Amino acid sequence: MADVEIYRWSPGGPRAAVEYERVLDLHRDNRATLGHLPFAAFQEAGTHGRLILGAIEGTVQGYVLYSTPRQQTVKLVHVCVALAARGSGLAKAMVDAAIDAHPQRSIVTAHCRTDYDMDGFWRSLDMSPTGERPGRAAKGSTLTIWTRRIGQFDLMENALYESSRPIAVLDSNVVIDLFASTHMNRPDREESKGLTADWLVDVVELAVSPEVSIEINHLPASERQRVQHSLGALVALRRHADMRTLAEAIIARMPPSATSRDRSLVNDAKHLADAILAGADYFVTRDESFLAATAEWSQDAYAVTVLRPVDLLRTFIPPSAPTEFRSGQLESVGLRWTQVTTASPDLEDAFTDVPNGEKGRNFRKLLHAALAHPATVRLELLTDEQGRRWALLATELRGDTMQICVGRVARGSLGGTIAFQLTRYIRSLALERGASEVQVADDALDPVLRAALGADGFEGAPLTVRLAHHPDPAETSSILLSNDVADYERKNWPQVLLDKNVPVRIVPIQPRYARDLLGFNDTLIQTRDQPALGFAREFVYFAKPKMKHWEIPTRVLWYVTKDPKARESSAVRAVVAHSRVIDAQVIDAQEAVEQYRTLGVLRGGDIEGHADDGKVLVLRFEDTHMLDMPLGKRAFHALLREHGITTSLMTTRAGSPSLFDDVLRTQPGWENR
Repeated sequence: MADVEIYRWSPGGPRAAVEYERVLDLHRDNRATLGHLPFAAFQEAGTHGRLILGAIEGTVQGYVLYSTPRQQTVKLVHVCVALAARGSGLAKAMVDAAIDAHPQRSIVTAHCRTDYDMDGFWRSLDMSPTGERPGRAAKGSTLTIWTRRIGQFDLMENALYESSRPIAVLDSNVVIDLFASTHMNRPDREESKGLTADWLVDVVELAVSPEVSIEINHLPASERQRVQHSLGALVALRRHADMRTLAEAIIARMPPSATSRDRSLVNDAKHLADAILAGADYFVTRDESFLAATAEWSQDAYAVTVLRPVDLLRTFIPPSAPTEFRSGQLESVGLRWTQVTTASPDLEDAFTDVPNGEKGRNFRKLLHAALAHPATVRLELLTDEQGRRWALLATELRGDTMQICVGRVARGSLGGTIAFQLTRYIRSLALERGASEVQVADDALDPVLRAALGADGFEGAPLTVRLAHHPDPAETSSILLSNDVADYERKNWPQVLLDKNVPVRIVPIQPRYARDLLGFNDTLIQTRDQPALGFAREFVYFAKPKMKHWEIPTRVLWYVTKDPKARESSAVRAVVAHSRVIDAQVIDAQEAVEQYRTLGVLRGGDIEGHADDGKVLVLRFEDTHMLDMPLGKRAFHALLREHGITTSLMTTRAGSPSLFDDVLRTQPGWENR
């Protein structure tokens, strides 16, 4: 066996000069694919301990030059192995050494031109393609962004592995069904689309194998970018060192006639191996060949069930499962609350949880108990303008706790949206009454409402959440990352954390859009009914794609300007609200109309009016807070100048975290925070 040595180059080492010249020789020999890098960059990397060498029989045969930029990244700048040493595992050993030197880092990344045909090399390093960007070649080029998760699990991974729910890993054909545009011919995609039902999040965890990113990389460019962007919604499993050995064992179990006829089964085996090593319970695919090849042994041999999307849904599906959040429908169906004074049979029919075994008599007892205390218990029914019953809520204030005696959401197309919004309405109602805690006493919650409450921070048995208008610095001082800040604020609404390094943008918006999207009222008379469930938690805004690159999440300060044809005297010119942007993408205007028609109130013509060359910037935002005292132009410009930001606000502009903090400190109750 050859003598292999992996070590960090030291400028003070006994053979430093010889090793350095050897590295430069390797770079010259492979410059066609490595690209130009000044010799000083090698010296700088070595000085800072970021040059790893791989020697075979005492001769340097490869090197890894890397950097450690912000955001917990190890960036591979060069991975080079001499031609004679390729296939020896030297590259992986050097990359692993770089990873081991930085145990606190969370991701390894590398950029490589797509036309170099080196996908197999990056896959051998257990890296996956997760995005792309333009290259610098004079004739134009595209760089694939290869990544690999390392170090400790992130929040999403922890949530996946600590969950008591079963794990279902999705095959690439299902992922493409879910996220590819309607322009891509996917005749059976509707079966996979069933996995987007919002009730499913309460009963099963969805994840993907690293192999999915590799197969997505073969899609046409526009579809590849779209699907890669959407994959962030799913947890990607980490690749285990034993994956290849297990994949070979899986292939050996398949009928030889099947593997010789369909070579794609080899890649499918890698998907399944990743799922097994992650402890998954289900592997979800529409590949008929793979289903047939694994049907007789996957459960017995590896405790994983390989099944179609529809069969996974049948395993867990409650009757009449509702669909995705639709803020547009919240605005259009005319919801209103009315007081309930009698236990009518109609309520029993609409809200008894029969699918989960609740008896009508038990439901009636709940209603009678609530109705027996009219002085303290508030029992209300949410209906739309057609009289359809959507929610039933009984609340009672007991000291500092608001108790949910009855909490029900009707089944149907709007049920999931109602549940998602109802949780925020409950918080608002409790704070309005001076409560510091909400406790759910109704133990017959359906999975949809229980999932919505859990996502909103309710925990324990009975489900309980603590409330406060402002955060406790002692509890939040350790929250630093933008995603952690967003998660805290989402689960502790209406709290907002200050003095956090969260990106900020200032977005100008015309009053006519601010009225619909932000709930802004610039008249002395309230011209619009207050929404029965409060203002929708999520909306989308469409803008010209002038500022395309957004960090997610980002805080937004909404600066209301003037409607185009309105008189100058009607101009608002003030910061009136702030929100959190959770997605930003530039897409075709018509695609935006189709994709977001249920998540907003703008008409197609309004959306297309924001387009530039047929493209529009789509900002998906949540948790909008109206300022109690809008910050006018003069005061806001003074803050902008204080923070070194131009006062021209014709288009979206980058702000600073400290600017956001100072805007909030102008509000009543925030002065000393």
